[in-house]
Amino acid sequence: MKSKVFCIGELLIDFICKNNIDLINGINYEKKAGGAPANVAVTISKLGNKAYFLGQIGNDSFGKFLLNTLEEYDINTDMVEVDGNTTLAFVSIDSNGERDFEFKRGSDGDYNFSKIDLSKISNKDIIHFGSATAFLEGRLKETYFKLAEYASQNSVFISFDPNYRDALITDSNINEYLSCVHKLIGYSNFVKLSEEELKLITSEQDMNKGLDKIHSLGAKVVAVTLGDNGTLLSYRKRNIIPSIKINQIDSTGAGDAFVGAVLSKVCELDDNKNIDNEVWEKIIRFANIVGAKTCENYGAISSIPTLKELESTCLIEI
Repeated sequence: MKSKVFCIGELLIDFICKNNIDLINGINYEKKAGGAPANVAVTISKLGNKAYFLGQIGNDSFGKFLLNTLEEYDINTDMVEVDGNTTLAFVSIDSNGERDFEFKRGSDGDYNFSKIDLSKISNKDIIHFGSATAFLEGRLKETYFKLAEYASQNSVFISFDPNYRDALITDSNINEYLSCVHKLIGYSNFVKLSEEELKLITSEQDMNKGLDKIHSLGAKVVAVTLGDNGTLLSYRKRNIIPSIKINQIDSTGAGDAFVGAVLSKVCELDDNKNIDNEVWEKIIRFANIVGAKTCENYGAISSIPTLKELESTCLIEI
């Protein structure tokens, strides 16, 4: 039986500027469902596996839109709390497809551990932590670590993406953010990082030295995404897994789609605790393709490819 994947964190509205200019001068904005762990959950569902979303949205029109979006993609919402106001993010996309964020935080930080039905989580399952907002002030941070501790004690596979955003992490909270990231890495079976995050979290410019530090914190498998250059996989050995060439339109959600693709493959394995290096390489190669294809259109959720779309373009590898 396939494992279930539980994704905890924020679900929000992305208002995407369609003018290919900065937020100051942008005029036309399109509303999209977003939030790193929600993007991961959608990817898992689009690839044919079962995802749960754990988090809080507002009791407003935006929250209803987001809840409808999750249900549209067949994501279990039994542990979604609806209260307060929905978090909003304004996103500009430059001519190269790169992003800039501005957040108006709502009630996602109020999500309480008591809302999680632990009886639904078995030691065959996966819990993914995507922390774009989780390490800011709020109850969600406490909920993260309670759930991580529970998962660790019960041999549940833990996935973590720190999702660093310079619009959220400033000089006033960087030390607390790094402390939380280090702690959660210590629980993790799989950690996904960008090259920038690896350097920030470890204070090392050399990637090998940085990876050594990440593993010393407790991470078992680490994937460092390198954009067009593919992904550096660090497990029993280190090598770069190539990606595919695309016409990039918008990189929003590409990292989340990558993580979702990884977890979608991991949850199909009979034993997710003992995966050999060759299988990890195949998983990362597949995830590179899913992440790359997500960059070919605007918006995160709507751009994530389905299993059928991947099959039709002959991109399925495992």
